[in-house]
Amino acid sequence: MSNINSASKRRPNSNPNSTRLAFTLVELLVVIAIIGVLVGLLLPAVQAARDSARRMSCSNQMHQMGLGISNYHSAFNELPLAWWFETPPDAFNGKPWSVALLPFIEQQSLYERYDHSTLAMDQTSADNVELIGHTIATYQCPSSPGAPESRRYMFDARPIGLPFTATSIAASDYCPTTGVKGVYATYAYGPIMHNDRTGAMQVKSEMFGGNQKGTFAGILDGLSHTLLIGERTGGPDVYNAGRLDPVATTFLRGTEGGGWGDPINGEHWLQGSLRTGATWPPQGGPCAINCTNARGFGFHSFHAGGSHFLFADGAVRFFTPSVSPIVLAALITRRGREVIEEH
Repeated sequence: MSNINSASKRRPNSNPNSTRLAFTLVELLVVIAIIGVLVGLLLPAVQAARDSARRMSCSNQMHQMGLGISNYHSAFNELPLAWWFETPPDAFNGKPWSVALLPFIEQQSLYERYDHSTLAMDQTSADNVELIGHTIATYQCPSSPGAPESRRYMFDARPIGLPFTATSIAASDYCPTTGVKGVYATYAYGPIMHNDRTGAMQVKSEMFGGNQKGTFAGILDGLSHTLLIGERTGGPDVYNAGRLDPVATTFLRGTEGGGWGDPINGEHWLQGSLRTGATWPPQGGPCAINCTNARGFGFHSFHAGGSHFLFADGAVRFFTPSVSPIVLAALITRRGREVIEEH
C-alpha cells in the first residue's frame, strides 16, 4: 500500500527521461529575434538580385533594339529617323523611330496594321491611335514604376499650336540621343561650341529644320564612340531626382513624348538640368542622367546609380550621373571629331 501511495504522489513530469513538447516564452522570443535578423540580412541581397535582374533585362532589350536598327540599316541603307513630321502644303504626317523599327523587333503584324499615310492622332486616324496603345515589352524597362495600364500617355499638341491629340498611348522608356544644345552644350564645350551637335538618328521636318537621313557611314566619330538610344522614363509623369514632380507633370503632360507611338518621342535634344531635376519652369544645367525625365532635359531610369545607353556598334553600357558633360556630349554627337580617351 505504501508503494502505491508513493507512486500516486509522483508528478507526471518528474521522470527525467520524459520529452518536453513546448518552447518557453524566452526561447520563442529568441527564435523570433534570430529570424528577424536573418530576414534583415537577406532582404537587401534579395532586392539587389532583383535590381540586377531588371538591369540585365533592360540591357537585353536595348541589345534587341540595336540589332533591329542594324537590320533596318541593312534593309534601307539608312538609320531610322528619330522622328519626321510633314506640314502643309504636304499632308500632316509623321512618326517616330519606334514605329519604323517595329518589323525588326518582331512586331511585323502591328506594323502592317499601321496606316503610314497619316498621323496617329484622334483627328486623323483613330485606328492608329488604337494601335499605339498596345504595350510593347521591348519598349518598357522593367525597373520603371507602375503597371503598363497605369502608364498610358496622352499626346496633346495644342499648347504648341497644332490641333492634334492622341489618347492612351502605351509608354516607352527609351528615346534617341538626338543632339546637344543649350546650357548642357555650354557646360560641355564652353564659349566655343561645335557647329554640328546633331546625333546619329536624324530629325526630318521642314518646320523643325531637319532635312537629312542618318547612316552608319555618316557617323564620323566611329560607331563605338557614338550613341543611338538612351533610357528616359516614359508615361505621363515627370520625375525630379527619382520622385514624382506634380507641378512639372501638370504643365508638361501631353508634350513629354512619353509613348512609343508619340510623334515627338524622338525629339530629345539634350540641354541638361539642375541637379535637383525638372523644377518649374525647367532649367538647363550640368546633370544629364537621373535628375529628370522631362523631354529635352535629361535621360532617366529607376536603376540604382545610372542609366543604359545603346551605341551604334550595338554595345550597351551603363553610365552614372557623374559622367562629365564633355564626354556625354561627345558620345551623342556623330561627327564632332572629339577625342575620348575613356568612357
